[in-house]
Amino acid sequence: MKCLELAIPPLPSLLTVGRAVWAPGSRHQTRSFDAYDLILVKKGAMYMREDDTEYVIQDGQLLLLEPGRTHSGTQACSEPTAVYWVHFRHPEPLRRMEAEEIPWSAVLPQGQDSDEHPAEQTMYLPKFGDAPFHLLQPLLDRMVELHRGFAVEQSLKLQVLFCDLLELLQADLGRRPGSRSAALARETVSYLQRSWNEPFRSEELEEALHFQFDHITRCLKKYTGMTPLQYVQHLRISQAMVLLEQTSLTVQEVAEQVGIPSASFFGRLFRDRTGISPGQYRQRRQSHL
Repeated sequence: MKCLELAIPPLPSLLTVGRAVWAPGSRHQTRSFDAYDLILVKKGAMYMREDDTEYVIQDGQLLLLEPGRTHSGTQACSEPTAVYWVHFRHPEPLRRMEAEEIPWSAVLPQGQDSDEHPAEQTMYLPKFGDAPFHLLQPLLDRMVELHRGFAVEQSLKLQVLFCDLLELLQADLGRRPGSRSAALARETVSYLQRSWNEPFRSEELEEALHFQFDHITRCLKKYTGMTPLQYVQHLRISQAMVLLEQTSLTVQEVAEQVGIPSASFFGRLFRDRTGISPGQYRQRRQSHL
């Protein structure tokens, strides 16, 4: 399935939501505006063009039209067509890609209480294809109901429901069969997250995942930029940062707690990750409390 990669934050902002049954002979107008137009067809079919690309949106399918492009109906509906639409504002996509290329296992920076700006993140929405209507319709109906009786007390709730809708669409992408390399990367991440504080042994990883270590390494690095050992070290240093902030354990004790018996090696890893020593990190973090 084709999908769009969008930068967040900020999150997309809902403009309007609605539903209708288009009579035979109805046809989408031609227009171009600075908003996304998510069209979901429950029954019937709509015939659309976005710039030079034509789509037929059939029962249980969706199409996400993009801002700044010319949208038009290519032909009239031939039968009663039940449609939902959701308009929202957001910057143009970072890229267009296949769902199996989504880097679900990519590591994101962890926020700190001294941060003044959020870290760059991404979200993913389907461009065109089948939609999980059994999950979406109750949410869409509630959004339409709130929008029709719009008042101040409902505005935040409507935006929250809109975010729930986006999350359902993204989660559906995550459930679709992906490439074998992406699936192996996710399995590797799951395994390492369960066993990060145990001694790292490549042969145990091979036995657990039933692939050679070199192949596991290639797949994980493709989607996270890290080898399995680097990923384990990332998890260990992340936990060490928490222990340095929230406990009075010595640096040696913290190192042992996260599975790195050598305090000097732990110090080198920590400095590589943060740019400062464990002791300096503890001092800085505690001065912010």
